[in-house]
Amino acid sequence: MKAKPHHRIALALLSCLALSLSLPAQAEGHFCGRSTPHPIDQALAAASQRSGGVTVDLADAQSAAFAAWDKELNRVYASLQKAAGTERRDALRSAQRAWLAYDKAQDLWVAALHADEGTSAALNVGGAALQRRRARVCDLMNDLEGL
Repeated sequence: MKAKPHHRIALALLSCLALSLSLPAQAEGHFCGRSTPHPIDQALAAASQRSGGVTVDLADAQSAAFAAWDKELNRVYASLQKAAGTERRDALRSAQRAWLAYDKAQDLWVAALHADEGTSAALNVGGAALQRRRARVCDLMNDLEGL
């Protein structure tokens, strides 16, 4: 059953509101079991607060946070490659390639799920991608600490 146009608009507005309310809360939480919030989460929360809920500004904040998490992912992955040693490096590389393939496929799926949500679709898709990057950084950091 398809949602009526006014229901889709209400859903989109609720999605934007939920996103704008959840972003600052994320920064106040702890990253990956650490005792303090991650600086990327803090920067995202501050940018989200400054946005005033304006979709384009929220999308810009998400985009900047995604880029920062991607950079952090690459940094942690490089450290893990060094720490893993030659005997584990191929397994790590295979795992990372598989995760990247999953991430790409998941991005397409999430985009399809939110395709009819108008301007909030970009926020929902971007938010999901951001959370996957953030979670992967946590996983790799835990692996690095476990070596």
